Amino acid sequence: LFVDSACPIGSPDMDVLQMLTIALCSIAMVASTRSDVSEGTCLLQTERGKRLQARTSLKPDRNVLQWRVSGPKAGDTIDGTLKVSMDPSDPDSPDLVLQVQMILAETQPAPNGPILVHCGGPSSGASCGARVAKSSPGHYKGYDVWSITQRGMQGNNLTLLCDSNTDSMLPETCGLGGCKVSDFTTCDCALPDGTPQIGEIWADVDPRKESDVRTMFEKMSDWGMKTAKCYTSEKWQIEGKCGKKWNFLDYVGTQYLAQDIDVFRKAIGADKMSVYGYSYGTYVGAVYATVFPENIHRIVLDGNMSPWPQKNQQALGDAEANDKAIAKLLLDCRADPARCSLSNAEEEYMAVVEMAHQGKLTARTKSGAVFPLTVGMLMAYLQMKYTSNTGLGFPQCTQTLAKLSPNNTNQTARSETVGMILDGFCVVKGVPTWYDYDVCVGPGQTMAQEGQALGDTYFEQCAIWGVDQAGLYRVEDALGRWRANKEKFGDAGVAALIGDIAGYSFWPATATPNAPMVRASVPVLVVGNLFDTATGYTWSQQMRQAFSKGALLTWQGVGHTMPRAGNPNNYDPVAIEKCQALVREYMQNG
Repeated sequence: LFVDSACPIGSPDMDVLQMLTIALCSIAMVASTRSDVSEGTCLLQTERGKRLQARTSLKPDRNVLQWRVSGPKAGDTIDGTLKVSMDPSDPDSPDLVLQVQMILAETQPAPNGPILVHCGGPSSGASCGARVAKSSPGHYKGYDVWSITQRGMQGNNLTLLCDSNTDSMLPETCGLGGCKVSDFTTCDCALPDGTPQIGEIWADVDPRKESDVRTMFEKMSDWGMKTAKCYTSEKWQIEGKCGKKWNFLDYVGTQYLAQDIDVFRKAIGADKMSVYGYSYGTYVGAVYATVFPENIHRIVLDGNMSPWPQKNQQALGDAEANDKAIAKLLLDCRADPARCSLSNAEEEYMAVVEMAHQGKLTARTKSGAVFPLTVGMLMAYLQMKYTSNTGLGFPQCTQTLAKLSPNNTNQTARSETVGMILDGFCVVKGVPTWYDYDVCVGPGQTMAQEGQALGDTYFEQCAIWGVDQAGLYRVEDALGRWRANKEKFGDAGVAALIGDIAGYSFWPATATPNAPMVRASVPVLVVGNLFDTATGYTWSQQMRQAFSKGALLTWQGVGHTMPRAGNPNNYDPVAIEKCQALVREYMQNG
């Protein structure tokens, strides 16, 4: 009864009969207590130590970690669930159940111990580690490779995203003013009517036009801080063991993921944990290494986020990274004209951007209306293409720019290209809203996966980075940052800056920032891509500085994170082979 009763005696959730029963049990226990208490305590501690030592990946603590198969064997891929407390510091908080998956090493116990692989996102799921390990078996030899579907991600019972099946809809008719966001969704976390679509490092606005930027910030402020409809939604109010309500959105940050990782480590009886983090996974690995440095075996951080948890820092870093990517794209055209579809890359790129500023990149809707492509969405398209670390996105970017160029006299081809980009972003339930409804509504407003080709929901990033990073702004504060930086960056950089500021600078939950990531004692291998579009190379340098005992491996490549070896179509397959050999050497031998 003592073990099962989570609520303290006298709490409103405990009736008189329960309290009387516990009191009677207390009397009985006192009456039967032996005089040799110290001996009994020692025996209890010894038995507990034996149980801890007995825990392995094959036989974990079933109160915490349960595999879905009985009697797993070396080499198996096994799925399971991990039970954690919403607030590890409060035993009365609700329990959460998270999905996990592990590929067991061929030798058990695993010679190198367990390694968490986090593929970024933060939507990296439990299957991430299996995919990565199978593609790079030499790296992961001797490890139990595992991954987790972290709090709020798809696959768990409680997820951050809205559900397209139940929340999204296609209106039969719209009002006199035309269709609005609320005509397409009933989700509490969808953006307010009149909000331009937003995604990771972009916003559907003209990044040079103050009226567009102000509207974006005002609408996001309404969504996050003024109405807080999403934050106060009943969906997030979870009842604890003693009747208290907990807001789930306060407990999705990376510091809680670090605690969940260590719960897993203890459940399998491991002394040490290794981590391989990609993109946001570098943030996860760095936070874990900062909080639990004594538990780290080996750690690789590939495509690094900033080790300084500040919203403004991330916005400026993303702006710089996207400008560098455009510069690299144009320089590669000059260096390798055979792979570039632009005759004069710099001039044609600038001309295409100017056409977008003037509203001259258009396509016709079903009703015959002229629909413009904004500079922000053009930059989002280029960003999503050149983010591919194979380098194959670069020629695709130049092909698209050539079709949009004023040098192209085929107006039909230009309009079809604009339509192709709009089709990728303006989608609800697989239907192109710009074409069917004369309005661009997509996953960046409905906050649901809508079968889109290009757009993203961004809500998961907003929720996690909103609490992970310091910085809460008023609209005028945000506009001040935009004004201070709009001349420092190109159109790609300013568009990224706006997307970051709008996305999570108005987040309503009070931030619980991670401490700056720094542990001189941890020998981290930091991997930086010189022209990474999503996580700039400067952040990799800063991460190496934060972990001063580590090393920085630089790949002079393009796209986001370093590609895996073995693809002859990669940007520089020979260099990738050499770099990956160094990573493999570190993972196997330190």
